[in-house]
Amino acid sequence: MVSSIRVDRNVPMRMRDGVVLRADVYRPDDSEKHPAIVIRTPYNKAHSVFSDFLSPIEAAFAGYAVVIQDTRGRFASEGEFVPGAPEGKDGYDTVEFVAAEPWCDGNVGMAGASYLARNQWQAAIENPPHLKAIAPHVIGAGMLGEAEMAGIKELETTMSWFANMAFDMLAKMAKQGKDVSKAVENIRYVLNNFEEVCNFLPLKDIPYFKFEGMEQWLIRRLSYDNLKGIKSEEEIFWPYEKVKVPIMHSCGWYDMSVGHTFLNFLKMREKGGSQIAREGQHVLMGPWVHGARLHNFIGALNFGAYASGVGAFATERHIQFFDKYLRGVDSPYLVPIRYFVMGLNRWRNATTWPLPETQWQRFYLHSRGHANSASGDGLLSRDEPGAEPPDIYVYNPHDPVPTRGGRLNPDLNQPAGPQDQSIIERRHDVLCYTTPELPEDMEITGPLKLHLFAATSAKDTDFFVKLVDVYPNGLAINVAEGCIRARFRKSILKPELVNPGEINEYVIDLASTSNLFRKGHRMRIDITSSNFPRFERNMNTGNAPGEDARGILALQTIFHESGYPSYIDLPVIPLAKQ
Repeated sequence: MVSSIRVDRNVPMRMRDGVVLRADVYRPDDSEKHPAIVIRTPYNKAHSVFSDFLSPIEAAFAGYAVVIQDTRGRFASEGEFVPGAPEGKDGYDTVEFVAAEPWCDGNVGMAGASYLARNQWQAAIENPPHLKAIAPHVIGAGMLGEAEMAGIKELETTMSWFANMAFDMLAKMAKQGKDVSKAVENIRYVLNNFEEVCNFLPLKDIPYFKFEGMEQWLIRRLSYDNLKGIKSEEEIFWPYEKVKVPIMHSCGWYDMSVGHTFLNFLKMREKGGSQIAREGQHVLMGPWVHGARLHNFIGALNFGAYASGVGAFATERHIQFFDKYLRGVDSPYLVPIRYFVMGLNRWRNATTWPLPETQWQRFYLHSRGHANSASGDGLLSRDEPGAEPPDIYVYNPHDPVPTRGGRLNPDLNQPAGPQDQSIIERRHDVLCYTTPELPEDMEITGPLKLHLFAATSAKDTDFFVKLVDVYPNGLAINVAEGCIRARFRKSILKPELVNPGEINEYVIDLASTSNLFRKGHRMRIDITSSNFPRFERNMNTGNAPGEDARGILALQTIFHESGYPSYIDLPVIPLAKQ
């Protein structure tokens, strides 16, 4: 540890094309050389000093030079910002520029969450010689997020992200003498009337983002045009074989990237471009939501003092990671996987995922044909179904099931994470399948997939699934979730509309979780066809997303009978592990 640090503001760094990007540098106030950690952000470098995953201030006091840079075209940096543009070359040039500074010893790492994590992956793919490790927090596994891989776009996040990114773009346009008053008025309207904006139809004609540099990027973001020319699903994911550095993957059980975090971990172990990369993969998974603030009180639940990232817990883990790969100093606390068991509210270590001791147990959906709402007759049990009538509900895209917590961005206009689902479980377009009270504690830790046999009256529709922990007092807390768009049931690259009335099997990925269902609690599966405004609505017409001003009703039929046994495989951990 050092006794004092210095901060240099707006340090210029010239890229290969002559554009100057600027960074704030937090480093020990001495004449020594230190390893560096680069954070590249489009969200204003002044704000990135606040992060519970890795505190730049604490990292500087731990002997690191922390470089926080505004990306191209953002805030203090020159150039043109293009939403979603590749950042690999600028990342490469920044790493090499930092490595050559007199206060750097030539060992450089990278860190940051979400878009900042994306920047790290793209830089690592370019292989700058002095990049030795990266620590991407809360990021997917390539071109598409988890829900996008199932064919459904995150509407709320998209709208909010573009609105918040617009202000700096418009400020720069104003400095160029352009009249942006109407655009500023529109963006303010978006942020103050978010629910109304998300309800606008058709999406392709939404009027609030119609200004230079934004309109086409928004429309493209809501489409799948970026997949044109992609020949295989492998091309959608990161080219893991090109990444040659160790990685600390950090995420939360209520983050939209939880499944992809483990996918990145496993794929790098298998395909990483060097031995140190394959062997140097680590995961930190807490009970947190998307973002960089890690607290113990998440949504409607308090996971206890051990859950909090505040108090340098996550920062310590990341400094241990960088100590190992930038300084060669090992730590017994740096394990392959460190994960939090919700309900038990304790941390555990693991070497791989799923856990080797997992006992897979298959739970089937049952009913007498009336599983509509939590007061219906839906049952979840280990018994295989026989001759049972299906469950039927009507999905109306103009009366969608509202978003209630979950793996959404908490920076929007509603809370994320665990929330009471009993409010929406009163609706008859929500099917509920519930176990009897558990006779003993049951820990579910690992990946989850639900196999759903269903038919629809539409050419295309959506199915949403939640795993819910039902408390003795009726509180129904969402634990995990997943979704699928019917046309993408076989492949994201080869959409195929359904034949109305035809029974299809839908494999719905709920990513992963770790939750202790307590004795006396019940497990529940919720099934419906919307989660709005978090996700765009399927209008059931079969048209391209964003085209329809009006949707049509879809009659949804869920089967659970011999020959069509809808079920979920649960990763049960033996009680001896408790």
